[in-house]
Amino acid sequence: MAGAMAAFEKMAGSRKGVPEQRRSRILDAALNLVLKNGLRGTSMEALAAEAQIAKPTLYGYFANKEAVFAAVAERLFDELRAVVEKGLRGKGDLAFRISLALTAKHKRVFCLLEGSPHGEEIYSEKSRIAAEQVQDFEKWLQERIAMALKEGGRDLPQNHAMVLIACAQGIAQKAERAGEIGPAIRLVVEKLLA
Repeated sequence: MAGAMAAFEKMAGSRKGVPEQRRSRILDAALNLVLKNGLRGTSMEALAAEAQIAKPTLYGYFANKEAVFAAVAERLFDELRAVVEKGLRGKGDLAFRISLALTAKHKRVFCLLEGSPHGEEIYSEKSRIAAEQVQDFEKWLQERIAMALKEGGRDLPQNHAMVLIACAQGIAQKAERAGEIGPAIRLVVEKLLA
């Protein structure tokens, strides 16, 4: 009897992960379709087919495609927070760690959108489809960089953070290759913090 109960619990436990795995598969499919077809060219029907699920199942997870896109954005911003934190907590002096954090963030976005015929559309529409996530992330990023600057003994950490973030953003937007981002951001951070 104990063996049967253990087998049942194992089976039930493995089913608990199914909804999360399916949700993750939906988000992966959504990202792939948006990069391939753009925001307007991605439908719930295409998304269900790409995720290999029934359309009613898709609607069981997300009310509409805007909700799917918001969830994709939320996952991306979680990834970006993780790479920024990793950079800021790395080894090296303050300028190196900040440049590492900003470079990692912008390289991730650049590499994600690179090669997509809809990269510019996706990037320009980010505030429309995920306004709250964008605002929250940008506020968090500025606060996090300012905190690192303050801990490093820098005056006016909020102002410096704002300038560093704006410069990194401009560099990333002008870059033609991902490899250009890091050296340029590093140069600007080092000069501004010198």
